[in-house]
Amino acid sequence: MAEKKGDASKVNIFWKIPMFEFLDAEELDRLYSLCSTERFAKGDYIFLECDQPRNLYVVVKGEVKLLKQTEDGRETIVEMAYPGEIFGEEAIFDGQPYPLTAQALDDVELLSVTRTDFFSFLRDNPDLALEIITELGARLRESQNTIRALAMERVEWRIARVLLMLSRKAGIVEADGVSIDLPLTRQDIADMAATTVETTIRVLSNFKKMGLLETEKGKIILLDKKHLEEMVSEGCTYL
Repeated sequence: MAEKKGDASKVNIFWKIPMFEFLDAEELDRLYSLCSTERFAKGDYIFLECDQPRNLYVVVKGEVKLLKQTEDGRETIVEMAYPGEIFGEEAIFDGQPYPLTAQALDDVELLSVTRTDFFSFLRDNPDLALEIITELGARLRESQNTIRALAMERVEWRIARVLLMLSRKAGIVEADGVSIDLPLTRQDIADMAATTVETTIRVLSNFKKMGLLETEKGKIILLDKKHLEEMVSEGCTYL
């Protein structure tokens, strides 16, 4: 990106997203100009599963959880979207209803771009389409791993996998470990691991006794990330 950033780029989150880093300043500012800013309070629904696709979203501030409703009416957290990540892209590309429900985990600020405007931008920047296909492929692989894990892994391995995923996406390296400072409840973690909140509390307590993590109000600190990674790897050998 040799060109000087334009005025819009002072607040243009697209400059910080690797998927868009090869675009020049003019194109990044053009993309930003196509977006609208939307804000949602904690607990608000951004869209519901089976809604018709309207927009592609980029998280600017806060976190968004993407939910799937089970046959018995429960909601399972399938993915999380953090600042600098996009969501809603599946429905935007195939024109089918959103496959998941998006809900604000805390107060969030989003950029949204309509399907028509985004496709027009892609036609002028075909290399971006290839970048998005690569990203979608990575997400599909991760989703397939999650599905296999939910079907076959022990609950301890599943919860370890969730903690490692959260540390990759939102972890902050500190002196004593990797801090996950998110407004997640034990129920949220249970939903991501497809287990009960009681089981999640028990497993986290065991992990704490093993010296793998420490918990504070609204924060989980991974003290022995390597052990958790070995635990997940052990689970993979059984898949």
